[in-house]
Amino acid sequence: MVRSAQTPVRRSSLRFIAVPFLVYLLHAWLFGGWIVDDAGISFSYARNLAAGHGLVAQPGLPPVEGYSNFLWVLLMAQFFPLRLFDPVLTPKLVGVALTGGFFLGLAGALRKLDPAAGGAVAVVALCLTALNTSFTVWTISGLENSLYVAWIGVLFGLLVRERTGGPRPWISAAAGAAAAGIALTRPDGLLYAALYPLLTLGAEEGAPRIGPAAGRIARFAAVFLVLFGGFLAFRVTYFGDLQPNTYYAKSAPMGALMSQLVTLQPSIWHRLRDPLESAADEAGTLLLVPLAGAVAFLAWRRRLRWGHAALLAFAGCAALVYILLPGDWMREYRFATPFYPFFYAGVCLLTVTLGCELIRRSGVRKLVGGGAAALALGLALLLFLPRSRTYAAGPALAFSEVERKIGRRFNRYADALDVREGSFLVPDIGGALWSSRLRIYDLAGLTDRTLARTLQKDRGAFQEYVFEETRPTFILVHGPWAVAAGLNRDPRFRRDYVPLYLQGDPGGEITVGPGRQAGIFVRKDVVAGKDAAVEAIRAELAAGGY
Repeated sequence: MVRSAQTPVRRSSLRFIAVPFLVYLLHAWLFGGWIVDDAGISFSYARNLAAGHGLVAQPGLPPVEGYSNFLWVLLMAQFFPLRLFDPVLTPKLVGVALTGGFFLGLAGALRKLDPAAGGAVAVVALCLTALNTSFTVWTISGLENSLYVAWIGVLFGLLVRERTGGPRPWISAAAGAAAAGIALTRPDGLLYAALYPLLTLGAEEGAPRIGPAAGRIARFAAVFLVLFGGFLAFRVTYFGDLQPNTYYAKSAPMGALMSQLVTLQPSIWHRLRDPLESAADEAGTLLLVPLAGAVAFLAWRRRLRWGHAALLAFAGCAALVYILLPGDWMREYRFATPFYPFFYAGVCLLTVTLGCELIRRSGVRKLVGGGAAALALGLALLLFLPRSRTYAAGPALAFSEVERKIGRRFNRYADALDVREGSFLVPDIGGALWSSRLRIYDLAGLTDRTLARTLQKDRGAFQEYVFEETRPTFILVHGPWAVAAGLNRDPRFRRDYVPLYLQGDPGGEITVGPGRQAGIFVRKDVVAGKDAAVEAIRAELAAGGY
């Protein structure tokens, strides 16, 4: 009986996601074969794991947790033994499939929360999500965002099922597993573990029912702690550290941000504006006032339901995660991906409930609701289409570009200079790890323990590591990495290296100054007596640049 009742619900949910998913596919198509370079780090770890080398950046190196997406790495690793991994097609197809599953699950959950209007809410909210530039960019970027949002959708769906269908022991246990999945997909996903206890204690009438909820929360916590605690034990045993190496490399000021949040500093408000304005342009921040008013009005009329609170809680948690993470150079708010679908769904559901309270005539209500939905979708199209075109024309650094310009190009340079056991210090390493035969030293520090702990904190130790310990064959520095490294300030740089290409002054000396710290350099002992090869390399770089 249960199976026959559930099957029509699932099938009918498909028709509510058909249009949003088609919009999403068309939107994703706009970005073509772009995969962000950072995704290449995860691909290389997955390839090495599948090949039996372990969780390492390159075969033969000691394990360093240079990624922030453990489950995504494990998922990608499954395709290598089957010979089904392509660095563009595979992550994109997986991302699209996970996003489709998330759309289906969220649509089903919304229909359970409001059987009368949940389908319409799902269509509008998911269309807005599919049109959103940030959501689409990052779910097809090659990074873990699609898996992350899918796990969050599973947790939300389990909470809704427990609330609308009655408690079952397996639901709370499955919710614990889903919360662990979120935390194992991204470290900051740990914050989502608080949502199950919070929303389980919240009763329909608004009063906490601690007794009946205690057992469910205990089962949730037990499963979560076993899975996440087991992962932490593995991390300490395998990598020798409780924190991933990326924590040290990115120097996330979590403590300072938490302090600013608690004391309500203006900087926190500026951080919160990012996802709001990304969701609805400048109107996003203005929406907070009517949104708060709608919540207060519905609470006063006793029409504010658990479903409203749940959607806003998930959106709020996503916003909190974004606020507590450092800024991102890749643009389009990649850390805010889960915010958009829950924010749109929460606003839509609140609007429908408010309309039912304010407009009594069903026909008029449907007409007004349809007009409002059409207006919102039209404005979203006008907002996001130009934004997506702009990003597609100049996206974050592409994996294919780094693979070609650093990985394969410097393999050729090493061959031309007769370098057999060479190395390369470079900040862009996704494509480099994928195809380079050189030992890659990650200037950003993600895959290198010493660089992660010295670059921003101990310049003397950093330069000692570069010039005396690793002595890389090639060095490439640009932008903020050139300033942070400050290699020109150390006399050993002039002593040991000669420029192949200098940004802004290809024929200049290696001197400190604007535009002259950035460039490509090679060890003098490597190029001694190879003037023709060096001039050919310089000519190629001068013609094409980095």
